[in-house]
Amino acid sequence: MLFRESETIELKEVVVDDIKKEIIAFANCDGGKLYIGVRDDGTVVGLDNADSISLQISNMVRDAIKSDITMFLQLIRQFGV
Repeated sequence: MLFRESETIELKEVVVDDIKKEIIAFANCDGGKLYIGVRDDGTVVGLDNADSISLQISNMVRDAIKSDITMFLQLIRQFGV
């Protein structure tokens, strides 16, 4: 499956500090999907430690904003892509 960025889809190969800005932007709009482990060209590279990354992102978002939106974050693992 080849991914493409759009207004509601953001691709990140790795977690970087500014990823929380993308999540907050989606929270302020109609939502969106953030795929981590996918290059900008849509190539899936995967993740070695998805559980650790999920916790890291939840903590980053919780620490970045006053209203806790982590209950709206959902980790969906895509297998076979």
